[in-house]
Amino acid sequence: MMETFRKFLRCGENVPIDLNILSLYRLNGQEQNSLPGLAAFAPPRKAARGREREPLFVSLLLNGNTPFSAAEYDKLAGDAAAAFHGTHGALTSALRAAAEAVNRALLERNLSTTGRGQYAIGWLTLAVLRESQLTILQCGPTHVLSFSGGVTRHLYDPALSGKGLGLSQGISQFFSQIQLQPGDRLLVCPKLPPAWENVLGSDRGLPALESTRKRMLALVEGDVSGALIQATEGTGDMLLSRSDGTPPPPPPKPVDVSPAVDSAPAFIPSPPARRDVARNVSTSNVSTSNVSTSNVSTSNVSTGAHVVGRPPGDQPSAYAIPPEPAQSVETLHATSLQVEQLASAAMARQFPPSIPRAKPNEPELESIPEADEETEPEFEAVDTTSAAPRRSPEEIALRRAEGNRQAARAAVSGIQAWRRVTEQAGTRLRKFLPNLLPGGESDITLPVPAMAFISILVPLLVVTIAIVVYMRFGVSSQYDMYITQAQTLRSQAMNETDPVRRREAWNNVLQRVALAEKYNVTGDTQSMRQEAQAQLDALLGVSRLHFIPIFSAGVGAEISRMAASDTDLFMLDAVKGNILRAAVTGRGYDLDAAFDCRPGVYGNITVGPLVDLLILPKSNMLNSSTLGVDAAGNLLYCAPGQTPRALTLTPPGTNWGRVVAVALDSNKLYVLDAPARAVWIYNGRQDAATQEEMDTFEDAPYIFFSIQIPEIQDAIDIAVSGDELYLLHADGRLTYCMYSRIDDVPTRCDSPVKLLNRFPAYGDTDVFSLAHFTQMTLTGMPDSTLFLLDADGQSVYRLSSRGFELQGILGAASGTLPSGQLGALATSPSHILYLARGDQVYVTNDAP
Repeated sequence: MMETFRKFLRCGENVPIDLNILSLYRLNGQEQNSLPGLAAFAPPRKAARGREREPLFVSLLLNGNTPFSAAEYDKLAGDAAAAFHGTHGALTSALRAAAEAVNRALLERNLSTTGRGQYAIGWLTLAVLRESQLTILQCGPTHVLSFSGGVTRHLYDPALSGKGLGLSQGISQFFSQIQLQPGDRLLVCPKLPPAWENVLGSDRGLPALESTRKRMLALVEGDVSGALIQATEGTGDMLLSRSDGTPPPPPPKPVDVSPAVDSAPAFIPSPPARRDVARNVSTSNVSTSNVSTSNVSTSNVSTGAHVVGRPPGDQPSAYAIPPEPAQSVETLHATSLQVEQLASAAMARQFPPSIPRAKPNEPELESIPEADEETEPEFEAVDTTSAAPRRSPEEIALRRAEGNRQAARAAVSGIQAWRRVTEQAGTRLRKFLPNLLPGGESDITLPVPAMAFISILVPLLVVTIAIVVYMRFGVSSQYDMYITQAQTLRSQAMNETDPVRRREAWNNVLQRVALAEKYNVTGDTQSMRQEAQAQLDALLGVSRLHFIPIFSAGVGAEISRMAASDTDLFMLDAVKGNILRAAVTGRGYDLDAAFDCRPGVYGNITVGPLVDLLILPKSNMLNSSTLGVDAAGNLLYCAPGQTPRALTLTPPGTNWGRVVAVALDSNKLYVLDAPARAVWIYNGRQDAATQEEMDTFEDAPYIFFSIQIPEIQDAIDIAVSGDELYLLHADGRLTYCMYSRIDDVPTRCDSPVKLLNRFPAYGDTDVFSLAHFTQMTLTGMPDSTLFLLDADGQSVYRLSSRGFELQGILGAASGTLPSGQLGALATSPSHILYLARGDQVYVTNDAP
């Protein structure tokens, strides 16, 4: 009675909420009790002003091409908690500080793995509970689903949250707020399976959280990760439980820490007894606000574990990782925050060529002045009670499954009835047959093996008949439905004149064909798929090329760079730093096992792991075929059947920062020193008698730039044609410079250049922002074209070298390239295109 009276007195006020958290984690088909990167931190004893009563929820997913241990996840989550609880003032400022702590650690790791092609991208979701209000920060394309009052809301905006952490010094952020009531549920998921989009709204009543977790895992196949959260009336705590229902180990006794540096241990009490809470919720206020920071140029899975306890207090680790807008939620403001922070000397190292690009800020978003540090951002509440729940695909699937179960029960009942009939008929026959024999009664019985055979045969016949009927009528009806829909959509696509709507129509045709092929693959589906794909490629400027592997079993190396001539293909091993050679013959490509071009001591010169390579002209003083360079400016000349020769470039007056890439044009060697913001030019010597180029570079260099020096600390590749210089940045931007030979006219640079897309079918889609450019090459005259390698998309973008207009996209025909990220790109003088993936190289002669 008193409890009811207290609830009545608190009606209309914010009820303090507890959050019960369960992990959703399946790896290699096995459910795991704990999810790496999932953590909850209670405020420490000496938290910064404003953080004393604010627990922090952390969900971190690390994407990359190297495994990450549970300790590395723990370290990053602890760094985020220490930064949050050590930052006073506005809540958004503290959340931003936590995200920046993770970003710094990942950025430092990425910059330290240069030359090995390794990278890590962090997808981070932070949530802070203040009584019944939950404030959320998303960095990267993560998903948050909120179910309250019978309405599901989807918090997801990759245009604001960006591609993740660890790509640059600036971070993109997406803020939102949710007003919670007891019984509300949340789903935090880095990668959202389609079957989970409406799963929270399909529950009847309020089942136990563990029951919902098991049902969600049963709805999808393969590996999944996420967190299922339920709000209950409480005191403002976050309760993190293992997926088997047991609480985490008891935390250590708290100690006093400095609020500016460390965060105290999180006291996570054991979860209370599970109880059903009525969903008598009338409103679910969800507000969103966003903050995106501009990128600042920079120079430089192990077992699961919960992070519950004291977060570490030392410096950020160098190790660390991983869209549909909110439905029925109006984004009211977009705040553009400019992060002005210079790269420190430790971060002035090279970006690995394979680091994915960060999504640029959306210029069309309306921005407002930055909020004061001591004030909280204003979140305007949006009433969401007017939206009516709709039947989810999961509920439809469950109903179909129930129908299938009823049909199975009916079949089993029929089998049992048939077995009873046969047994009764056998008994009566055994009693009746002896009466037909002369001489009286006869005791005739069937052998036991025969009876066992009949008991097995009859059910098999019934099941076989049922399967045949289903395959004949059930599967056929599903196939007919989808193929009919595909044919109808095809007719609509053929009659469509608008390029954008025409593209969408052909996409719908492909989707229906894919659904039909789940039941049956026929000549009709194959021809319709080929037609739809060809129509889409024509609209989007995509050319499908047929690639073939050139080695039978790979070369046993991680290929990160390539250079090709008409007679040789040279490949750089990112792990060992040496160069491999394949000879071009009339029968194909032969790997030269005797070719020697590797780091080592040559006389008084020590050559380190090579970071780039290029092809030398056929006639040169050293009779070499290829030239490699290490990060300290040492050159290694190599040729088949010869011992490598090493030379050292004369260091510039400011000494080397780090050599990232080189280019050769007209007997001039261009050296990109990204950390030092310089491109150095070395003039090659000529034979005094024959005027023949010697391709040795012994003189002191001079800098390419004059008054204007662009921000190129994150440049990863270089290309040169005459006086024109092209630089590719780690985030996909391009810098273009024209060298001036007139003393009074300085060298001018355009950074970044504007890339143009003349294919109208893309509509408002920025096709360049969807790509992950890691390398580039410039084809020879007269049709000079810039090739950009989209490593994730397994494609090559062709741009005009002057106007930077998209001329087309070179993709692989279906089945000719294995899935995965590409590592290197090269073209030969005869326009043969090479692509590397792992230790295998694929070639095509169809490149334009």
